[in-house]
Amino acid sequence: MRESGENYLELILDISREQDSVRSIDIARRMGVSRASVSKALSVLRDAGMVEPAYYGKVVLTEAGKKRAAEIRCRHELIHRYLVEVLGVPQEIAEADACRMEHVVSAEMLSCLRAALEQ
Repeated sequence: MRESGENYLELILDISREQDSVRSIDIARRMGVSRASVSKALSVLRDAGMVEPAYYGKVVLTEAGKKRAAEIRCRHELIHRYLVEVLGVPQEIAEADACRMEHVVSAEMLSCLRAALEQ
């Protein structure tokens, strides 16, 4: 899955934790993109089995989508924590960098980060 698809999954998960339902307009506003862009991205995610077909404008993650989104969120939080707690990177910079790094970091690297944070 491409980075943009992972960003959509992560955002859908985040919004679903904050409010009862997720609508495409919520995603568009948060990402600063058009509803047409969101519609196209959701179509790709639907084809990949990550989101349910839209009913009444609501966006719902499938079980596979929830799992993938949770994995992405976990990678993001682990990287962010390491950047802030170990390296002393300011929060805002750590947030932006973690968002980029979460898509390319290996499982081995994540294990090393986790081990370093547990010490």
